[in-house]
Amino acid sequence: MRDTLAAGALALAALLAGLRWGVMVAGGADSYGYLSQADLWRRGSLVVHQDVVRPTPWPDAAETWTPLGYRPSPQARDAIVPIYPPGLPLLMAAAQAVAGFCGAFVVVPLCGALTIWLTFLLGRRLFDSPAIALVGAALVASSPVFLYQLMNAMSDVPVTAFWTLALVLAVRRRPFTSGLAMTVAIAIRPNLAPLALPLLVWIAASSAAPPGPYRSAGRFAVGVSPAVVGIAWLNAVLYESPLTTGYGTADGLYSIGYVATNVANYAKWIGDVETPIVALALVYIAVPRIFPPPRLPAARLLLGGTIAVTLLSYVFYRPFDVWWYLRFLLPMWPAMMLATAAAIDTVVARSLGWRNERPGRSMNASAHAIVMASIATLIGWHGVHVAASRGVFDLRRTERRYIDVARFVADHTEPNAVVLSHQHSGSLRYYAGRLTLRFDVLDPVWLDRAFTYLESIGRRPYLVLDGGEVEAFRRRFAGASRAGGLDAPPLAALNGVVFVYDPLQRAAAGSPLAIASTRGSRALLACDAPHSLPPDRRMK
Repeated sequence: MRDTLAAGALALAALLAGLRWGVMVAGGADSYGYLSQADLWRRGSLVVHQDVVRPTPWPDAAETWTPLGYRPSPQARDAIVPIYPPGLPLLMAAAQAVAGFCGAFVVVPLCGALTIWLTFLLGRRLFDSPAIALVGAALVASSPVFLYQLMNAMSDVPVTAFWTLALVLAVRRRPFTSGLAMTVAIAIRPNLAPLALPLLVWIAASSAAPPGPYRSAGRFAVGVSPAVVGIAWLNAVLYESPLTTGYGTADGLYSIGYVATNVANYAKWIGDVETPIVALALVYIAVPRIFPPPRLPAARLLLGGTIAVTLLSYVFYRPFDVWWYLRFLLPMWPAMMLATAAAIDTVVARSLGWRNERPGRSMNASAHAIVMASIATLIGWHGVHVAASRGVFDLRRTERRYIDVARFVADHTEPNAVVLSHQHSGSLRYYAGRLTLRFDVLDPVWLDRAFTYLESIGRRPYLVLDGGEVEAFRRRFAGASRAGGLDAPPLAALNGVVFVYDPLQRAAAGSPLAIASTRGSRALLACDAPHSLPPDRRMK
């Protein structure tokens, strides 16, 4: 009972942390892409038409008018469609139907709480020692990458929650509902569909009792089938092929040449933020002889299969160079942390004198519980400390820049202005209602002519550059354009990080205006509404 209450407290703490420190802004590519797609689902169409595309004279016009999170529609030159899978946007749309626009930002914290609770339930089913389930849940809850993603409106925590739900339902002998949970996980992250294979094998291997292995596996497959059919159909509708995703074809995303870089990155990042203690998970799975047998048969197949398939899904994937891209591997975190906890539990039990029986039966249970709790507390403190040192609990404040810059642009530019941008190409549309043009896609020799063309159709151009984009803009355009050197001072600046330029104001105009930096509401569920709801069907 105490373990159950403690696990519930951990789940509640995760929910409250996500609501208190979570980012409630549609800012970069992911959050803008998911939030705006949720709006489109509620509107009833995933296609946004842009009248400005067809008369645009420069090359790759459709791509330049496409914000982050979207791609030009292959079926209409003047339209854009989302690149992200539908699972998370549909969950957000459902939450908005219940709690209004801000309800979308509750989905990830709720899924975070669900992940912790389900990790505990999975541990209780797999292992005899009750401490393993609680310690495993605590290790997930205090993981820096889990906490980082708990604060962001992205798909990593939700897909982890529904995959873990599929595992829990499977070990409870409910193969059909396990398949339905897997359907949601695939809808959120389709490239993790191979995770269904180890679960299907485990269901078949462990279903000796009626209805038998074949019928149980069949029920699971029936539960999974809506995701396979639905994703293939949506890909065909949006991208003209069931096998083409919003990201493109697989050969453009995966390569055997990426393996060495990814293995080195993931190993280093896991060691840095989770400490090498999680290597015990591999020992537990690979060397079963030195550990007590788990409660359920073939539990190592379930845990090891989850870890192996998740790793294989991403070691061939295009590499990134920031630690929080460990988020790709988050679906294996519950399995990895439970295996780690099981190994720790055995070490503690043997150090306290246990030899021939399962821990907790013929040993000092209180001493065992105290030592396990102490280890979990120490590792948990380390995880929260690492998360804090890496800015996890500052994300809500730093991501406010998307709102602050958008509000400034809305107040200081003409309604029909065009803003050249990259990182803010979605948020400026969402919160300022301004059409955006991707400078990183525009041919460098066309910059001056693009400004002239925009003036000729009554649209004044502006620039919004975030951080390193200032130098990136200069490198791209300075040699081919008079305006590319950004010689004139910016019109406005936000904390020396984001800059707004008026390229038609060439003469020096003094110090830039200071964009007000706001903190937003301290309420648990408060966010800024977009410029237009429902979203425009057509960007003019």
